[in-house]
Order: sequence, then structure tokens, then C-alpha cells
Amino acid sequence: MSTTEKLTAEMERIIRARIEADRLVLPAFPATATRCVAMLKDPNVNTKKVVALLEADPVFAALTLRAASTANFGGQAAGSLDTAVSRLGINALRTMLVQAAARSIFECSDRAINQRMAQVWTHSVGVAVMARDIAALMQATEVETCYMAGLLHDVGKPVVAVMLAEVERSLGKKAQLTVEQWSGVVDACHRPVGVALAEKWNLAPAVVAAIRDCNEYEPGDRKGPANIVRFSNALVKKHGLAAGAYDAEDVSALIMIGRSMLGLEEEVVGRLAAGMKTRLESGLAAA
Repeated sequence: MSTTEKLTAEMERIIRARIEADRLVLPAFPATATRCVAMLKDPNVNTKKVVALLEADPVFAALTLRAASTANFGGQAAGSLDTAVSRLGINALRTMLVQAAARSIFECSDRAINQRMAQVWTHSVGVAVMARDIAALMQATEVETCYMAGLLHDVGKPVVAVMLAEVERSLGKKAQLTVEQWSGVVDACHRPVGVALAEKWNLAPAVVAAIRDCNEYEPGDRKGPANIVRFSNALVKKHGLAAGAYDAEDVSALIMIGRSMLGLEEEVVGRLAAGMKTRLESGLAAA
């Protein structure tokens, strides 16, 4: 058994044991975001109360103003939080809050982990942007859900990365992993952790489904958000935005099956992929 296989087995054992014993340490959803998201679930939400809550948190106030001042809104600065919240609307505001919480998870004090997770975050934003655009093209009703699911489909990776660093330190020189070995272990172990995190954050079932498995389509919900994310994940990898090694044949097969399942023409998919870089830059600026 190789070093990668041994560490993968050990990490899977640790994760399984911690989940079963309810001892898996997961990042908490920020208090302001928690309260805002709870308010936004009410269809008759009082936006004045949401604004007041955001005003009390300088970080989220600044994020809200920035999100409402992007090119999506003509690049015109939002002069107040009232204006910003009105521009964004309930769905986009909720997505922004979750996005801000997720972004903080991908940042780590460990320089090596931080560099690797920066690549994962860029890939995640790429998948989110692609999923949102495909959902809009298909006139799906859950465009924001598709974006959020794409953004969070790899959210377990930074948590596993920190756990893996702990295991590496405990083993000392016995565990000197190459970048490829490290990525292999994280890729193999992150999904149960991501699912646990999404459930702790009380995210939509479609988001949890996208995190649980990005390599198999769900035939019972052919055009649902999880399948859109699976297709988008494969597409951005195919076009140069992978966070690590991948099987090119598997990715090509996922794209072919996904086009058929989602009813997308090859020419349309090609145009989406061709404009991906520009849209990604916009998405990263917003994130």
C-alpha cells in the first residue's frame, strides 16, 4: 500500500470516527450571516431589520455594499445599505452571505495550505459562475441555488486539509507528501466533511446533493441544480480550471452525458466555455 493510500485510509477512519462521535470540528456560520439568512427565509421579511443588522457588522456591511456596486448593477456605487439590499434582492443577498462565510474557510494561516486552497477557491468560483449561467440559459427557477451549490461543492477540502496537516505533523518525516499525494488524499476524503458542514449550516438539499457527489448524475432530477453543478464542474476542468489532477476521459464522458441530460447543444456549451475566463474574473471580483 502506497503512502497516499495509507494516509487516505487513515484520514477516512478519523473523519468517520469523528462524525459518528459528533466530534468533527466544523467552522461556524458567522452570527450576523446566521441571523440575516434566518430573516430572509421569511417571504414577508422586513428589509429595514436586515439593513439594521448589517449596519451593526462593518465587515458584512462593506461586503453588501461592494456586491451591490459591481458590474452586474452597472458599476454604479450603492450609496447606502438600503440601496444595496434593494438592488441585490433576497436571493442574491442570501448567496452573498453564504459566499462570504465560505470564503473565510478557504483562508488558512498555514501558508502552504493557503496557496493550495486558493486554487480550489478559484475553481469553485468558476464552477459557480458556470452553473449560474447554464441555469439562466435553461431558464431554471433555481439560478442562485445553482451558483451556491457550485461555490460550495468542494467546501470540505479546506477542513480536511487542516486535519491532514495535523496527521502529517504527528507522523513527522514518515509523511513527507508531494503536492500530488497531498491533493489525492484531500480529494478522496473531503465529501463527507463538506456534507456535514452544509447540513450544519442548514443549506438547501440541492446544495448538499452537489457536495455529496460531483461524479455521478442523478437521473431522477435530470435538470436539477446538483446535475447542473456536476456538468459545470466537469466543463471548467476540461477548459483549464482544475484545482488538481483529474481523469480526462472521465471528465469528457461527464460532459457528453451532461449535455444530453440537460438538453444543451454542443455549440452553446462551446460558447459558454469560450467566455469562461472573462466571467470568472468578474465572479472572483464579486467574491
